Amino acid sequence: MGCDEVKERAALHALDLLDPAEREELRAHLEAGCPRCEAELSGARAALDLLPYLCPGEEPSPMAKARLLSAVRKDPAAEGPRIAREGKAGAKAGALAAAAAILAALLTGTVMARRSRAVTAELVSQIHLQREELARLEQQVRRTRDTIQMVRSPGSRVIDLAGQADRAGSAARIFWDVRRGSWTLYADNLPPAGPGKTYQLWLVTAGSKISAGTFDSSTGEEAAGRVALPAGAGAVVAAAVTLEPAGGSSQPTSGILLLGKI
Repeated sequence: MGCDEVKERAALHALDLLDPAEREELRAHLEAGCPRCEAELSGARAALDLLPYLCPGEEPSPMAKARLLSAVRKDPAAEGPRIAREGKAGAKAGALAAAAAILAALLTGTVMARRSRAVTAELVSQIHLQREELARLEQQVRRTRDTIQMVRSPGSRVIDLAGQADRAGSAARIFWDVRRGSWTLYADNLPPAGPGKTYQLWLVTAGSKISAGTFDSSTGEEAAGRVALPAGAGAVVAAAVTLEPAGGSSQPTSGILLLGKI
């Protein structure tokens, strides 16, 4: 007997309606060790235990009472075999109905379990989304706090950058903490750099352009970075933004798009 046959006969076995040969085949299958079929049989037995709670109590009809009393008054010897046959047939019909009820209960349980898993998966997905949103908000709070500290820090500078040439409609503002060597840039109307390109910030001295790092304007959020001025670089007199290959360049390779003097 295979697993599919055991599944079909689990309800009948729980009701003790299998013939001896089928019962022996099922017993041999279970003794061979099959957790799936053990679970099927346990589920059928559990459903059978719950059947009494699923059936509402009903009063027999007056006609049924009358027939029962009439049968009781008749000769038991003459009516006994017929009543026994009818009783056996009724018992078998009732058992089959109970088996059908068990199968229905098992199918209903399977459907409910699937729905429960779907609802659980949806809730888990929502929790992940909420966690991602919370992490994003926490990052914004940290950036805002860092910007406030930068503005309040003694020696920090604010540099307004104006768009140049074909970026005349763009602008940016840099908060630069000279002591810590950190900066935060807020861009306005600066289009995405495009595939294979990135924006790069430069601090300009009298004799050199020092890379302060690259940033992406497509996110719509502020950019931030750190820069260490080389010894003997001299005073920074301006800040500039250029468009460079992805990863940045050691020196500008394109014209200046944003420029702000200090």
